Amino acid sequence: MGARAVYGIVVREWLRFLRQRGRVLSSLARPFVWLIFAGAGFAAVFAGRDAIDYRVYMAPGLLGMVVMFGALLAALSTVTDRDAGVLRMVLVAPIRRSTIAIGKALAATLLGTVQTLAVAAVLLPLVGLRPTWDGALLALAGIVLSSLATGSLGVLLAAGMRSIENFAGVMNFVVFPMLFLSGALYPIGHLGPVLHVLTYLNPLAYGVDLLKHALLAPWTGAGYGGELRVALDVVALVGFAVVGLAGATPLLAREGGVTRAAFRERA
Repeated sequence: MGARAVYGIVVREWLRFLRQRGRVLSSLARPFVWLIFAGAGFAAVFAGRDAIDYRVYMAPGLLGMVVMFGALLAALSTVTDRDAGVLRMVLVAPIRRSTIAIGKALAATLLGTVQTLAVAAVLLPLVGLRPTWDGALLALAGIVLSSLATGSLGVLLAAGMRSIENFAGVMNFVVFPMLFLSGALYPIGHLGPVLHVLTYLNPLAYGVDLLKHALLAPWTGAGYGGELRVALDVVALVGFAVVGLAGATPLLAREGGVTRAAFRERA
């Protein structure tokens, strides 16, 4: 029953995404807009432009951006389901609350991964990056783990929200600090001490760093490849996913009109 429920949730979210053409197009176009405008502006002042083209340096960060927006926006369905009463019906079904959280997180992981791979198929040849087979596999692992971590935290945020407006406000507050403290646009080692510490609390920083290990390995000696250890990146992303799922599970059950006794047998 649990596996079938997870499968149903994932398929539902995937079909919902495909029906939203504007969301599909914006998710695919967003990184290229950043590549054109931010790339042109930052390239002129980038400290390492003699060692690496800035647009090449941006590539892992742009893929991380797609992961972040794709996975976090996928979590928005939790809020819309609550608003429409769908979540309440799912909660009274004979499945565990943790199954619902896992299904939502895996759906966000799938959406973030597929969108990122679609962008990577165009972006990497465009900037002249040709990763090795080992690099491609590491990049795929980084994309999946980053999608899982950000998707799980997105479900955690959405589980406590009662309206789309609140979720949108929190998203605007969270998204850009995550992006600017991820190393997507500049090396995190160049940040001040306080901001540098905050990067360790940012799941996207570990995902972008893993992508840098995969795609920018030739520039590691110049300081523009991965800055953290691969093992640390993997462990941190898995840890953020576990924390997100553990926190989202009890929050999802806080539905008005549904008795707590209905959940005790499935908790």
